[in-house]
Amino acid sequence: MSNAKVLLHRICNSVCSKSREQMIAKFAGGVRMKGGGVLMNACARFFNDKLAALKAISMQCNVIAAHRVRRSAQIFGLYRSLYGDKTPIQFFKKLGEILHKNPDKKLMFVIGAALFDWKQNSISDREMLRVEDELKAFFDTNSNELNIHDQHGETWENLVDQENFKLWRCPVKGSSLYKYKVFGTYKDIPPSAFIAIQLDLDYRKTWDSHVVTLEKVEEDATTGSEVIYWATKFPGKVFYDRDYCYVRRVKIDKKTNIMTLSAKSIDHPHYPPSDNYVRVSDYTSQMSVRAHTTFDENGLDYVMSYCDNPQVSAPSWIINNLSQKQLPGFLEQLHQAAINLNNSRSASRSQRHANQTEQNNNNNMGSCLMKA
Repeated sequence: MSNAKVLLHRICNSVCSKSREQMIAKFAGGVRMKGGGVLMNACARFFNDKLAALKAISMQCNVIAAHRVRRSAQIFGLYRSLYGDKTPIQFFKKLGEILHKNPDKKLMFVIGAALFDWKQNSISDREMLRVEDELKAFFDTNSNELNIHDQHGETWENLVDQENFKLWRCPVKGSSLYKYKVFGTYKDIPPSAFIAIQLDLDYRKTWDSHVVTLEKVEEDATTGSEVIYWATKFPGKVFYDRDYCYVRRVKIDKKTNIMTLSAKSIDHPHYPPSDNYVRVSDYTSQMSVRAHTTFDENGLDYVMSYCDNPQVSAPSWIINNLSQKQLPGFLEQLHQAAINLNNSRSASRSQRHANQTEQNNNNNMGSCLMKA
């Protein structure tokens, strides 16, 4: 590289204005000796314009960087004022725990998990008690009164009144849709199997043909609440498939022999709405299961409450009729899946018992041979 090119390179990369001016003067002197004042002035103007442009770009970058820093400080201050001084500490503590447990996860995935606020999204003890209290009234209904007036002043219209199956509906305030409550009795399955088929995500994939994706996102160690992502095929081929992101919690009370399951839709940074599905953002489901004797013996009563807005562009009467027809079929699916699970458990217990018996017989025979 020639001396002139080396000098030009140093001028363009110099960060010190004084040294830059000295190098420009040196370069200008060399040009004056070789080509006169016109060329020298042209070169000087060229470099001055280029340096001015670089200086302007540098100042603009500094302004943008300062704005980002100031904006981050404002967001940090907002969260601190909303949630207190402990929130940043909790965030970084949770971030460290997730990084330790999931070292192979991408950074944005881990940060999203750390930003999820369990305090606001988990299902509290108080909420579980409220669900139990609301469903309790539907266990022992008066056969002479088909319609039920609940503690909130709402009237539930009876649609089906059978000995082992009852169905009610109630208008959703501010909507043309309905929410539903169901009472049922099964004498051929234990409560533990009926709850297990709803909690076991892998097993549900085997009996529910509508499942596209079903997985647990994360769990709250304090309350036992779980975040679930569920993508499902929508009945019929006319509408787009639906997906849900919800939090659920189960409570088992051995004193009263009642199991309670509650779920509600939430937002989670790992699963934002996508173009592949229509997100059902208004969804609640509760179930209370009462054992006739114990959780592991056959016989149970259940009450289920269900409400969602499937976001279908169709007349409300079509959606309501579809919901009423889908509920009994889905519950029968639950029933049959529970029967299959209970039979599988019984077969496993019988096999273990047979193996244990055979082992005991072999041990006794060995003892007899040793004595002989």
